[in-house]
Amino acid sequence: MVKSNQEKKSNPKLKVAVGCQGGGAHAAFGVGVLAEILRAYEKERFDLVGLSGTSAGALCMLMTWYGLVPKRHGSGGSAQEAIDMLEGFWDNFAASKPAEILLNAFAFRTIAAEETELPIFGINAPILGLNPAGALYRAMTACLPSFGVRKQYFDFRVMLDEACPQFGVIDWDKVKMRLLVGASEVLNGIETVFDSDCNKGGGHRKPRISHRWRQQLPLSLEGVAASGTLPTLREAERIGGNYYWDGLYSQNPPVRELIAGVDQKEVPDELWIIRINPQQWPAEPKNNGEIQDRQNELMGNLSLNKELDFILTVNAWNELYKYEKFGKDHKHVTMRTIKMEKTTADEMRYSSKFNRSHEFMNQLRGEGKRVAKAWLEKWPNVPCYPEDAGY
Repeated sequence: MVKSNQEKKSNPKLKVAVGCQGGGAHAAFGVGVLAEILRAYEKERFDLVGLSGTSAGALCMLMTWYGLVPKRHGSGGSAQEAIDMLEGFWDNFAASKPAEILLNAFAFRTIAAEETELPIFGINAPILGLNPAGALYRAMTACLPSFGVRKQYFDFRVMLDEACPQFGVIDWDKVKMRLLVGASEVLNGIETVFDSDCNKGGGHRKPRISHRWRQQLPLSLEGVAASGTLPTLREAERIGGNYYWDGLYSQNPPVRELIAGVDQKEVPDELWIIRINPQQWPAEPKNNGEIQDRQNELMGNLSLNKELDFILTVNAWNELYKYEKFGKDHKHVTMRTIKMEKTTADEMRYSSKFNRSHEFMNQLRGEGKRVAKAWLEKWPNVPCYPEDAGY
């Protein structure tokens, strides 16, 4: 039965924000999850008010957001457009041309070989130790198009410009959904968030939060490229005279900015985290591959957990001081985790984050859809963070 306007007003939809961790090709899992979230959003099960991502998670969130927001003299944005943009982008991200398939197989297997033990003292040296700023690296990438490798396959900026041709005509003052992208400023060590809210009013709006070691800047395609810039694979992204690396080192993904320094009417009721890096491991990492993998996962989780735990603390204060000014000025935010199946998370290694084969990424995308569909069928009767973060 269709609800009346009066019933809709008395039972407003919950406001939901979604964050996605980085994780290279593993973020294909997030593609599947987001597709199902968008389908539920299209059915008006909740109000999607914010998106946040870092590295490959930032790519997922950019394409989702780009498909939803209005453009001047163009599309008004829709859930289906966002799904098409998201899935189409990742189809193009995968190795498609014969030369790309060969290049991907070589690169992935070479990185996987670095995870194996050598017979002397168990020490292994990086095989792919090229400096992205070096002449040899530049010469190699310059030659790739002549072998049939698309430039957008290995050049982040070209890939993003092609994927978002209407970015320059986004109607910022009509954009209601917020996008946060995490990156790390290299020289001063500043946590950086590229924030779509800063683009409103002609891009001159001051950030809501400004500290010595934290900053919010207007959202840009350069900022998204910075968020995915691993220094071993790509030169630092230069923006406004500063240099930026992957957001893995600071916020993965940014969530604090969704809560702190914001009008409480804009704070989401629920925050859903698409966790790409498993929180727990089945046993002590022993060999080189396991140690490298676990190091990467810990980097990706520790910064996130600190921000989520801060929100838990604020929730506890809200309950303790609910009849005082603090409780009246803040709202409770429910946090939830959507994660891979345990067997999948346990079996994958750091090297497979560089596996851009269609088969591998479609497998993860399919799992993301299955997991999210089952999760959404039960929501809101699903566990909350931190109980749902582990296996």
